[in-house]
Amino acid sequence: MKEEQLREDQRREALARRDEPHAEETLPPPIQAQQPAPEARQPEPMHAEPVTAEPVRSAPAQREPTVPKIDPKVLLEDAGLVMIETDRSKAPAVSVPVEEPLHLGRPRRERPKPPAQDDELQQVETKR
Repeated sequence: MKEEQLREDQRREALARRDEPHAEETLPPPIQAQQPAPEARQPEPMHAEPVTAEPVRSAPAQREPTVPKIDPKVLLEDAGLVMIETDRSKAPAVSVPVEEPLHLGRPRRERPKPPAQDDELQQVETKR
């Protein structure tokens, strides 16, 4: 019953997605800058001016944004907490005692092993 309900929900979602307008369809058309017609432009006379060399300025080296350093101990102290670090080399080794499994119920009976077959097998016909 749950599978049928899940399939029905998935089918409804697929139909709803199909009916939704896509992002490309909802965007307004791009606005193009209106340029005056070439006939309307009046050619302006060109004046030659002497070119003066300006000193070349090198752009300052861009630094990576510095990430503020956060001291975790100060942050924890402000919150009323204390950081405790444990060094594994100083911690005593814990040996887990091996527990014997509990045998519940009666023990299994030991069956005798079948005798080994050293002779050849023969095919016996049982139907005529």
